[in-house]
Amino acid sequence: MNPTPGRGSSPAPGRHHLRLVGHLVSLKERSGCSYARLASNSRTTGGTDGAGSVSATTLKRVVDPIQGVPVERAVISFVRACGVGGEEKALRLWRAARAESRGRLAGLRAPHVDGIRTRADLAAALAAVYEGAGAPALRVLQARAADAGIAGHVLLPLSTVWRTAGRRGLPATWKQCAAFLRACGVPARRMGRWEEAWERAVAGRTAVRGRSLSRPAPGAPVRRGRTPSPVINWTPELEQSLMTLAKALAICAEDVKPVTDNMARTAVMVGKTVGSLQLEKSGMVAVNALSALLHSLEATARLNGLGPSSSVNGHFPPVVQGRRVLAPGAG
Repeated sequence: MNPTPGRGSSPAPGRHHLRLVGHLVSLKERSGCSYARLASNSRTTGGTDGAGSVSATTLKRVVDPIQGVPVERAVISFVRACGVGGEEKALRLWRAARAESRGRLAGLRAPHVDGIRTRADLAAALAAVYEGAGAPALRVLQARAADAGIAGHVLLPLSTVWRTAGRRGLPATWKQCAAFLRACGVPARRMGRWEEAWERAVAGRTAVRGRSLSRPAPGAPVRRGRTPSPVINWTPELEQSLMTLAKALAICAEDVKPVTDNMARTAVMVGKTVGSLQLEKSGMVAVNALSALLHSLEATARLNGLGPSSSVNGHFPPVVQGRRVLAPGAG
């Protein structure tokens, strides 16, 4: 019985994987070492980045395209055991081969860093950076986030790495985002553009190195000591509308206040008549809630210079609405 085509067979190696294998084989030929000798060399050429001693069998699998893309640690150990350089190129080819093998990078449709505008754009771009870095193990990524003597697990929690790499969420702060990018190999000279993208997507404003580019609208007053809101454009028209609303709420509070007193007495009478303590309690809760609302309205009105303390003979000052002047109670 002939096997089903493709079943049980390994996928064909990609173009970048073949280029990686070719580069590693050329390094071995230049070194003139056997696999046994390379394995012996790997015991003394390990570093602090996780690369270390590997067996001759593992080294053979590294350059066997049928075995799939090798792990990063094995590639580094292979190159260092050869002792003829070529590590930077090998890692560049390995990252391309890993991204090609995983096949997720194109599906992210991530924008360029300068084209990031929303949180979704930023999430896709960070996930693309992770895929482009070869999708290293999360703990490896966490260890690489270390900077200025601060451990990686302090700067970048493992849960944050998992969410960001899988496009499940964003880092909580720019400091965490910078640590993630650094761990993925983004150079320091590009961090400024990423910080601008972070500000656009998360802070909701266009910024350059932490400085807001938002400008007040033409004709809008500039208030000293007040930072303009990135969302609300404070204009004289808006201020006048808010004052009109405050005056209307103050008038409403004065008109409705006697009603709440009647409601309280009615709730007590109904509760006693029906004989239900629960009904009386429910009525009082509703009355108390309405009373609290009215007290809040009164406080807001007084903060704006309105209310009984500012009324003249029980009447409030005229309410300006557009170009018309409306007296209280006018239609």
